[in-house]
Amino acid sequence: MKSFFIVLISATLTLSAQQYRETLIPTRVTNPEKKYLRADLYISDSTVRRPSILIQTPYNKLFYRISLNNPNPESGAAVPYDTAHYNYIIVDWRGFYTNLSADSLLYNRGLDGFDIVEWIASQSWSNGKVGTWGGSALGQIQFQTAAQQPPHLVCAAPFIKDFKTKYSDYYYGGDFRKEHVESLMKLGFISEKLILSHPTEDIYWKTAENITDISKKINVPMFLCSGWFDHYPSDVMRAFDDIRTNSDVGVRNKHKLLFGPWMHTALGVSEQGILDFPNAAGIPVEMGKKFFDYYLRKVQNGWETNVPIQYYQIGENIWKTTDNWGNENKGMRTLYFHEGKRLSFEPPPQTFRPIDPDTLRTDPRNPTPTIGGSRFNPFDKSIPLGPQDISNILDRGDIVSYSTEELASPITMDGISDIKIYFDCNRRDADISARLCDIYPDGRWVLLTQGIQRLRLRNSLSEEQLLTINALDSATIHLTDLAMTFLEGHRIGIVLSGSNYPMFDINPNNGGQLYASGDSLEAETHISLNSDAASCFRFSSGSAPLAISSDNIPMYNCKIIPNPAKDDVYLELPSFAAGNRVIVSDALGKVVTSSEITHQKEFRFSSAELPAGLYEVVIISGSNVQTLTLVIQR
Repeated sequence: MKSFFIVLISATLTLSAQQYRETLIPTRVTNPEKKYLRADLYISDSTVRRPSILIQTPYNKLFYRISLNNPNPESGAAVPYDTAHYNYIIVDWRGFYTNLSADSLLYNRGLDGFDIVEWIASQSWSNGKVGTWGGSALGQIQFQTAAQQPPHLVCAAPFIKDFKTKYSDYYYGGDFRKEHVESLMKLGFISEKLILSHPTEDIYWKTAENITDISKKINVPMFLCSGWFDHYPSDVMRAFDDIRTNSDVGVRNKHKLLFGPWMHTALGVSEQGILDFPNAAGIPVEMGKKFFDYYLRKVQNGWETNVPIQYYQIGENIWKTTDNWGNENKGMRTLYFHEGKRLSFEPPPQTFRPIDPDTLRTDPRNPTPTIGGSRFNPFDKSIPLGPQDISNILDRGDIVSYSTEELASPITMDGISDIKIYFDCNRRDADISARLCDIYPDGRWVLLTQGIQRLRLRNSLSEEQLLTINALDSATIHLTDLAMTFLEGHRIGIVLSGSNYPMFDINPNNGGQLYASGDSLEAETHISLNSDAASCFRFSSGSAPLAISSDNIPMYNCKIIPNPAKDDVYLELPSFAAGNRVIVSDALGKVVTSSEITHQKEFRFSSAELPAGLYEVVIISGSNVQTLTLVIQR
């Protein structure tokens, strides 16, 4: 596979006019055949000392010889490319592509990162300041490099990646992430056999997680980024919280996080599945450039005043900010499952007779198909990803779906959610898969996120507990973090099935050894709708009211209208903002307008002559500051 890509790229290099030169970078490895790593240098003027941006990739540095010739901020693998101010160094990982021969079994690639950073800093074209960039595997190696604390590493931008290696990376609710793991194996990252030899959260996984927790070793500012349709949004949220809590005290308040409506392979792209988010296009690269300019070039662009977390509220399709995503003041709302496949905020009524359950039938020989979502299969470009309409599977005999009435007003979720199912089953083991959908007025069931639970691991991912046949039990399916507003006229939908293949492995329902060959059995799982065993969907929804005095009201209710904008823009302001200030800056921190607020409750300005892009709007009222993001489109 790797040699094929090398041949393909070599055949197309003539298309590239981008200036680069290949070099060998020495490392601490003593074996002369493995000591040097091949790298491409993109340096516009070697007589000028500039800061450098390092990219370490397992996906072939030769691709950059083409892509950097036509930089596109909407590419899922885009780079904040600016050779007027930065040098770029792109290195294949040890053991991959041009550095395949340098492979060293179980070598810590973070040591290579340290050696490369320090080599860069010693070159005549370097001013001694180095930043790192990249997503997924390219983000992982940034964490590994930063953990080694190279003296000349100034900042890092690891995207769409957590730094921990965990059981949940390869199993969801105890169910093998089949398609994902098989893809990682084909790419040369892991051994599927090793993963399957540890099907529960045993000491192997707990040790791996402890060893890879490098949060206390981080001593540089980091800019993290991910998307709601990515593989592991909740893990990136947790990773950000970890480094804010545990990293060197001098940088804890300097880390920033950006969360958009993006899939793993389409970060910063407007089109996501069947949905489109034009005001989210190109923003990771634009903010990455601002991040590097601030730390590597000391450009006073206001980066440090950004609120720690900027996130996208799907549905409303606007950008919001928060100091703490895991805010304890958030409330939880509950939608209960009812007869007639209904979801309602009212609990099921108490009745003299039990309510007949809904029956979930599962045939392992004819599994319910995966459609869209956070799938990972880079070898098949025909697979639909991200938010997709799954209404075409609702009529299958192995699907049970529930929905609310049309919403009379918007309903917001902004955090964790789960689905608690009370059930009984005619087998000793089975799976329950759940998919959360936004049901459009035209009848589309648009998938937002999905999860699964292997029922023998319902009480603990570490210890198996087979079901008692036909006995009432319960299981909780945890969904990934999400910021979503279900709009007026839409409905909220939950789809349950006993499989979701090939995203997750098929349960043979026989109660035998996990992932061992054996006969498969059809299963019937009965979903309880009774008041004393009320199945339900629970989700975080907004912040609970805070007990604060009127003299110190946080400024969290200012709005930009319209956003994105083309011409006139106005800010809706609270009355207490009178007598204070509004500052609007471009992506480089240049102030484009600034005004005192007198007694009006709105502030207007024209964006007609401003270039398209991302702008920061800061509203200051005494000690209160709210920072909003404005997108100008043409």
